[in-house]
Amino acid sequence: MGPVVSNVAEQLDSVDFYKVVVNDVPELAQQFGIMSIPTLVLVKDGKEVKRSVGFMPEEPLKEFAQL
Repeated sequence: MGPVVSNVAEQLDSVDFYKVVVNDVPELAQQFGIMSIPTLVLVKDGKEVKRSVGFMPEEPLKEFAQL
């Protein structure tokens, strides 16, 4: 998933992407209720607006990341 996210991040200037290694920050994973990897969470104004679990190809990821 990493290369796909990196490619999309380069294409979308309006969205910030962050990778979190849940083993390094388990409290953050717990805060967001992450139960499976990979999980994508779109946050706007401090609130979750979308969530996706599992691999996502580049085009659907671009659509997911935009409101």
